[in-house]
Amino acid sequence: MKIKAIRAIERHQMLHPGDTVLAALSGGADSMALLHVLYGLKDEYNIKIAAAHFNHGIRGEEAERDESFCVEVCKSLGVELFIGSADIPALAKERGLGVEECGRKERYAFFERIAPEAKIATAHTLSDCEETFLFNLARGASLKGLGSIPPVRGNIIRPLIYCSRDDIERYCAENGIPFVTDSTNLSDEYTRNSIRHNIVPRLKKINPSFDCAFERCVSNLREDEELLDILSASVLENSRTENGWLAENLNTVHPSLKRRAVAKIIEEITAEKPQAHHIEAVCDILSNGGSTQILNAVSLCVYGGVLAKEEGEADEWEQDFVLGTNFLPYETVISSFYDKIDKINIQKFNKQLLAKAIDYDKIKGVLIFSSIKPGDKIRPKGRGVTKQLRRLFNEKHIAPSHRNRIPVLRDDNGVVWVSGTGADERVQADGNTERFLIIETVGEAEND
Repeated sequence: MKIKAIRAIERHQMLHPGDTVLAALSGGADSMALLHVLYGLKDEYNIKIAAAHFNHGIRGEEAERDESFCVEVCKSLGVELFIGSADIPALAKERGLGVEECGRKERYAFFERIAPEAKIATAHTLSDCEETFLFNLARGASLKGLGSIPPVRGNIIRPLIYCSRDDIERYCAENGIPFVTDSTNLSDEYTRNSIRHNIVPRLKKINPSFDCAFERCVSNLREDEELLDILSASVLENSRTENGWLAENLNTVHPSLKRRAVAKIIEEITAEKPQAHHIEAVCDILSNGGSTQILNAVSLCVYGGVLAKEEGEADEWEQDFVLGTNFLPYETVISSFYDKIDKINIQKFNKQLLAKAIDYDKIKGVLIFSSIKPGDKIRPKGRGVTKQLRRLFNEKHIAPSHRNRIPVLRDDNGVVWVSGTGADERVQADGNTERFLIIETVGEAEND
């Protein structure tokens, strides 16, 4: 078993000279084997060993027995022991969490508080990985979940990750290492216990070398997950803009990378790990537009080709039009003027620009940029129909909270141009146009 532990330590570079290592010590066989192995390696790796025991407030006198046992063990070894406790059942009820999940969060929080700069060594084994894998499989986990318990996660290390429970028990027996038994481990009331007692033994009947086969399988899954994680991070950075993430970039990658990038976006915005339905909802608006609510009452939306956090309904606004750069509240718009001679002489004036062009002489009165106003309507060129702007925004899945962000250019007779839609047919340039006005958002201008 010790050889397997050293292999894990070396392969994943868990220990470095000068490290302080805090061993999570429950008093059970796994944690006692962990403490024994680390204690035996402390001089070889030039590390300092301490231990931490956490009482979950669940097993009464038995838990007190475990705590006393850990105190005596550490005293005999000369290892500093930190002890923490909490009423996990009460906390779980208060926070709406499962007892197991709440206990894990409180336990790790305790470890971080007492030794924020230390490596935290937990006694998770290959057998724990098997149970976690099967548990996650039954819940429909992704590749990351099927990778089970990682050997290293931040400052948390798991030196026994290649050791089976049989290895642990044999090691304790051969080295005379005492341990206590948690009575809750014997009950099938807990899902993981049921997997341990009923499912894993059946798999070992099918394949007596199940432990080796599983280690090989999960190692490959972790490597695949690591590669995909690197690729999705690259997709994310290539899509990032000042205001969010480019929907087109995210939509053109493989669905697997798209979902992973979306998961990272949600986690970045909410500081929480998203569930599958949150990821799928965001993927849907990336393809179809609109908005969706995710974690912590946060909403994401796609507007102007950008996925971003929805900040709440924008206020109405109005701003004078100028030739050149118009710095509007939510977009920057560039206006350019050409006469017929310019059109002939300026190479930039191409068919694409002509299609966007406004006949300057068809404008009535003063031009003003503003947010949408009640009754606004537009007749897009070639559509043969006049649309209320609010209905048009509905068709484009633009969230109501974002509609005031969309610049509308108007004259005395009504709407002239709308960002993302174009000019009204009333003012469109044609073959008889003498003076041309081109309106572009900054993104469009850069693309041209």
